[in-house]
Amino acid sequence: MDFRLKVFATAAHTLNYSRTAQQLGISQPSVSTHIKLLEKELGVQLFSRQGKGFVLTYSGELLLQKAEKILSLYDELHQEAALMSNVTERSLAIEIPKAIYFGIFPDFAADWCRLSPKSTIHHIAQDTSASRKTPQKQADAVISASINIGGENHFFTDTLLAVTPSRIKEDQYYDIAETKLLLYEGDPETSADITALISAAGLNPQTLTVSATMKDPVSAIKFLVEYGKGSAIASTPLVCFLWKSQAGELLRKGTLKTISLTEMSETPAVRRNYNLYPGNAPGGKDAFAGLMEFARGWAKKKLLV
Repeated sequence: MDFRLKVFATAAHTLNYSRTAQQLGISQPSVSTHIKLLEKELGVQLFSRQGKGFVLTYSGELLLQKAEKILSLYDELHQEAALMSNVTERSLAIEIPKAIYFGIFPDFAADWCRLSPKSTIHHIAQDTSASRKTPQKQADAVISASINIGGENHFFTDTLLAVTPSRIKEDQYYDIAETKLLLYEGDPETSADITALISAAGLNPQTLTVSATMKDPVSAIKFLVEYGKGSAIASTPLVCFLWKSQAGELLRKGTLKTISLTEMSETPAVRRNYNLYPGNAPGGKDAFAGLMEFARGWAKKKLLV
């Protein structure tokens, strides 16, 4: 049933059985058979002919909404299963740049421990995130963050987003000079990225309105969420620059939303590429393969944002 729904959803987007067959690696008659069986099972017509092509019927449009939700749940199920296949009872030490502690590492470590409750994971801080350093002897693996993708060692790309509480007044774009900024300390690498982003948009960071400065990103996120619980819908948004990995869960839940800033519409996004390398700890190479598989599965889950 799940594959039949996938055939239907693909066909609903392509509106072409030949392209659907090519995308799914099956024959065109198989696509037609799956659609007919689904229509028979549900007792509705999903497509109707229009000229030489097809269009979705009203029933088809309704089913597509449900099908995409179901298929999304199947994807999450498979991703969770892939993560659980790497469950271990051993302790791991990962060497990371300090900036990652405020980026992906808390979620990464929490998910690892949730799926491997008898395992422990520790981090060894580096002084810089600019490049991979020689691993320390006690590290099972090393995570590096850079602007470059490390080929087969790459597992995640994070993006800096401008976010605001979802209750903020709807608008297509906002002028950053008319917003209130929420900044945070404790993550100098990200602070430098934010300053560079604002400057690249032709703005002077010193002249913008800073509503509050928190001690770290975690405090900033809590402040942003509480601000969004206010009874009045503000016309002037409170904007915080956060990494997608930090805000992902709240964006999925609808607590926060991304915001479009007029001056930054043409400014390239700020991204960090995370790469994972084996460490020098005894037995580290054996642990690395499972850790890399987990990291890639975890990243796919995070990219559902």
